[in-house]
Amino acid sequence: MRKINALLNTNNSKTNKQFNMLVAQANAHLNLQQFWEAAAPRAISKLSSVGNINNEKLTVYAHNNSVATKIKLTSTSLLTQLQNLQKTDPFYKHCKVTGIKVKVQVKSQQKLASVEPRTLSRGAATTLRKLAADLGDTTLADKLNKLADNS
Repeated sequence: MRKINALLNTNNSKTNKQFNMLVAQANAHLNLQQFWEAAAPRAISKLSSVGNINNEKLTVYAHNNSVATKIKLTSTSLLTQLQNLQKTDPFYKHCKVTGIKVKVQVKSQQKLASVEPRTLSRGAATTLRKLAADLGDTTLADKLNKLADNS
């Protein structure tokens, strides 16, 4: 297997042509992703990516079903923003969009939200113990004491 530098430095015109086509396609996709990020709200653009424009329909891949639903519900305003951006910004002149097609493409490794354990302050624990003492010998008082002890 040859190193990538050896492949890039070869004078083979077929390899250079294929590489240049690949770079052009990657740049076009990057421009399309930037077009989507410029028009869509940040919360939506972070949880979605674009596919391509086919027959003036932009394909958007949502990372989950709730994002896909949000895109579908706001598709008219998103479409208006995309069209306005296409008209006003010369960089996106070639991105003519008349419709949005949404597909769900779940990421294989989504980050799980880390749950930080909650703790009570000393003052809150003292207040809970006083309340438990006022309640006397009840189940609620036992639970309040247990909660105060765990903090």
